Amino acid sequence: MFDVSKEIFEFPLETKLKNVSNKPFYGYLGQFPNLPSYESLCVPDVFIPGSVENFAKIFWPDANPDFCNLVHSCSKPLVKVDEIAKRMILESLELQTYVDELFGSTDYVFRLTRYKAIQGENLGLAGHTDGNYLTIVSQNGINGVQILNKNEEWIDVNISENSCIVIVGDALMAYTNGRLRSPYHRVAMVGNKDRFSLQLFSAPNVFYKIEAPKELVDDEHPLLFKPYDLLGYAQYIAIRANQGVPNVLKSFCGV
Repeated sequence: MFDVSKEIFEFPLETKLKNVSNKPFYGYLGQFPNLPSYESLCVPDVFIPGSVENFAKIFWPDANPDFCNLVHSCSKPLVKVDEIAKRMILESLELQTYVDELFGSTDYVFRLTRYKAIQGENLGLAGHTDGNYLTIVSQNGINGVQILNKNEEWIDVNISENSCIVIVGDALMAYTNGRLRSPYHRVAMVGNKDRFSLQLFSAPNVFYKIEAPKELVDDEHPLLFKPYDLLGYAQYIAIRANQGVPNVLKSFCGV
């Protein structure tokens, strides 16, 4: 998959810019003056019939069936990881009866991202938290993800080429009423090799109201976040995208 990622990012910018969406943070992302190495392409609703093909037609008139099959074959095991992680989380919180609801509220977005090697050390992606439930990240053997710890230190997240990173997003933090935390993270680039990564984002659909189950709210654990929808939150984040604020969710809907 990383070989075809290299190929697709070599298309002219005017072609990549055709990957558009009316939703915040969907479509092509890149050409940021403060993040010169970063660009990313988005396959929305990856499991809705025709979605991958429509994306592929931007680059290949015949929609490149081999590419489409590859996207599906790569995303399916990542979905399995997502579902296993969610089930484990709900069972650990004794919320087994919510499994079907949480799974049924989930949409999947697939991203291909390149961090181009630039001489010297540079920031591939600025510090942020993810807004969705979980992000599953696979990479081409080039590390770069860093997480900010409680001591305000950036810690490297180094994994093997055949492993993946599972990142908790703000939606799952709100859903678990703060039992899980969404880490503030970034991508730092060092070296002379491009970093390619694939990300599967599992996110609440536009009709789902993100709200902690009543079982997670009591006198010892008061409600931390008001109910909200992801689209409204994404619009709020988009306005503040360059502010580097670690606690955006709290400012948006904190109690």
